[in-house]
Amino acid sequence: MKSGTVIQVSHQLMEPQPAAARIKKENKFTSAFTLLGLLSQIDLVDRLIGGLKSDSVVLISGSGIRLCAAESYCVRTQLPERSGGLNGKAFFIDGGNGFDVYLFTSIARENGIDLDGALGKLIVSRAFTPYELKQLVCRDSSAVFSRHDPRLLVVSDIFSLFNQDVEEAEAQRLMHKITATIRRISERRKIPIVMTAAGVPEHLKLFADYCCNVEAEFLEQENRLTARLLKHPSRAPVEVITEMGDPSYNQLLLSPLKVTKYG
Repeated sequence: MKSGTVIQVSHQLMEPQPAAARIKKENKFTSAFTLLGLLSQIDLVDRLIGGLKSDSVVLISGSGIRLCAAESYCVRTQLPERSGGLNGKAFFIDGGNGFDVYLFTSIARENGIDLDGALGKLIVSRAFTPYELKQLVCRDSSAVFSRHDPRLLVVSDIFSLFNQDVEEAEAQRLMHKITATIRRISERRKIPIVMTAAGVPEHLKLFADYCCNVEAEFLEQENRLTARLLKHPSRAPVEVITEMGDPSYNQLLLSPLKVTKYG
């Protein structure tokens, strides 16, 4: 795959140190997750937002790269901590009916995880209305956490069900309950939480900002991918515009995207 080129940067990105080099400096009981957090293995995503920590509540919006990142986090959660995982299950709440089992199994294969085992450590629940989404997040999730103790929560396409058929006031009422519950889960369970969205509706932006402590968007326009870090507790906002070049869109998502120049 042809490397991408950064053609615009507002702040310099932080170069991550190789995991092996950093781990050797620590004692043998220090895990890769403790040092680096949970990584997606998508180079542009990981350079932009870093590894997910136990208190991370992340919103990834924009292009289809959001689904690839979400499913990659689900796979890598299953890895042992020494390999950068969480040695546990993932809970995927699908608000856009977009979970791609073929993508998931492909990522599992790349990480050397048995396919049956990978699927056995993934809990998927689908919502088809805003009320079902609220039910899954605010009520049914308690039983899932009690029974399976997942180490990662993903709420995919969290805003997609709040279309023109849902009045703004009702959408805000429901989203208030959903985002408040997500915050409580983060505080009580101490696990990374990932939300994805094609975009954030104007009348729901307040709730997105309230809920997440990391926000990034990836916008595909013609042959360019614009990545923006909008919010992070320890990193400055940054914008990176990357030439997509010749590779197909799927190759872009499934292959590490190397950023070759900063500034």
